[in-house]
Amino acid sequence: MNTNLNNTISQEHWLQANKNLMAKTIAELMHEELLKPVVAFQDETGYTVFKLETGFDNIEYSFRGQERMMDYWHIDTDSITKTDHSQEVPVDVAAFFLEMQSVFDLDAYTLARYTEELLHTLYCDAMILSKGVMPSKDLASSDYQTVEHQMTGHPWVIVNKSRLGFSPRDLKAFSPESDQNLKPIWLASHTSRSAFQSLDHIGREEFYRSEIGDQLYQDFQQKLVNEGKSVEDYHFIPVHPWQWEEKLKIHFAGDIASGLLILLGEGNDTYSPQQSIRTLFNVDHPKKRYLKTAVSILSTGNIRGLSPKQMKIAPSITEWVKSLIKDDAYLDTKGTIFLGEEASIAYLHPQYGAITNVPYQYNEFLGALWRESAENYLKEGEQMVTMASLLYVDNNGVPLVQAFAEKAGMSIKEWVASYLDAYLTPLLHIYYTHSLCVTPHGENIMVVLKNGVPQRIVIKDFVDDIVLTTEAREKLPAHLADGLIQSSNKENIPLFILLGVFDAFFRYMSNVLHTYSNFKEDVFWTLVHDCIESYKADNTHLQERYEKYDLYVPTFKRFYINSLRLKNNGYSENKAFAIPRKDGALPNPLYQIANKNSVAVL
Repeated sequence: MNTNLNNTISQEHWLQANKNLMAKTIAELMHEELLKPVVAFQDETGYTVFKLETGFDNIEYSFRGQERMMDYWHIDTDSITKTDHSQEVPVDVAAFFLEMQSVFDLDAYTLARYTEELLHTLYCDAMILSKGVMPSKDLASSDYQTVEHQMTGHPWVIVNKSRLGFSPRDLKAFSPESDQNLKPIWLASHTSRSAFQSLDHIGREEFYRSEIGDQLYQDFQQKLVNEGKSVEDYHFIPVHPWQWEEKLKIHFAGDIASGLLILLGEGNDTYSPQQSIRTLFNVDHPKKRYLKTAVSILSTGNIRGLSPKQMKIAPSITEWVKSLIKDDAYLDTKGTIFLGEEASIAYLHPQYGAITNVPYQYNEFLGALWRESAENYLKEGEQMVTMASLLYVDNNGVPLVQAFAEKAGMSIKEWVASYLDAYLTPLLHIYYTHSLCVTPHGENIMVVLKNGVPQRIVIKDFVDDIVLTTEAREKLPAHLADGLIQSSNKENIPLFILLGVFDAFFRYMSNVLHTYSNFKEDVFWTLVHDCIESYKADNTHLQERYEKYDLYVPTFKRFYINSLRLKNNGYSENKAFAIPRKDGALPNPLYQIANKNSVAVL
């Protein structure tokens, strides 16, 4: 038996991955008030030096950081040192959580599960380091997929690449950073178990032919005929190769044996995994729809299946939202694009589906969603990137934003102002004019640029996370009432901007520019303030809503996204997606800037 025992990760990359993740761990747990280091002194460069004691008398950490707005600290990665009996030893993130077990009050099961997520994340981080990091100048001229595959995961979540269920071989084949393509496997699913939905103007056969191609569609039909089946009794479902091998062949063995599920074979088109792993981009035909499949791995907090409830209403929500904005001249002027979810299919498991209050993942093994491709909206000479890339910094300390500004021949201040006009202004309009709250974080938004200059945004994945205010509820069709989150709490509604934009994205973007491009964070937040005031001045008729849903509150609730796993039985089998706690008070930079400006005027 030939067994390769060579370690695929070098010690250098493993140690660097640990240091990088340790810096993130410190910053995020300080932000969530779980980690409380002691200030030792201020050094001559303006950094604060901290000491951190652990649950072990002999083990201590030291590091330095600079304070930012929103109770956030930029941690100097190279400054992190760990001493054991006064001897410096390598930083090990998994060991750190063991050392902090008593301090964080972690039970053994939680610590073990979290350690598992940490080790998987570190493995992926080290593999990314071994692949190499592209210079920002090169990335600024790259295509959408090249940029997509250079991303390193959610900025807020510490264990952002845990992907529990994937082996190293799976990671090499299916992770976005590996930049490997795949072909989905197609199944025929009996209509007694599955339901197909699409936009009203799209027929089922027309849809399948457009996705599969005429020849393969006919081949699949012939296979059903050859097995003595009626073509009309079956839908077609594409599945991720991993899901077929690791989940479906066992969990649906009875339905496969009885012919309710029939393996048809690989499709012709080649797809590329996106940041979310389960969403796939058609490499052969970029203007064809994105394909979202169930991949039942634990990743970024939840198991990534597909909800039958969401699949049932996704096209209907798309039609409703697009009907609300279709005649909106303001959004037309901004060029804002909502990527519609045009078709979906879900297959219910006969046993799991019959269990009352079964944990959500057991109902989400088999389904697919098709979302229109943003490539259809690009004009000549335009480039599109995931907004997550605006947090990218290369090995020379050059942010991608700086590279875009240089490409555009603009100052960073001019570039950021253009970006805010393209991104934040439409969000404000959607929020205040249409009373819709989407989740506009980095992975859910694409930025369209021309010669490096932001032009407009593309909003995707709005169907799953959309929340309605009281005003929007009044316009909602009755058949969608059970499928959308509705909130009458006017205190929580502004959090979709304050948390979803300010804390989840601008906190990082302003720090990147402050740290690496000498673009001060108060200048960044002043531009945010100016953008909001400009929109309000242009839309004075919405004054009542500005007051009701006030973005200028002195503080807003913190989002304890990492603490969700570490506290409150974070690994319990929930019947629904786990939702992080919102509590406490976070200083609002918008309030601080407005206050500073008003004081300056006086």
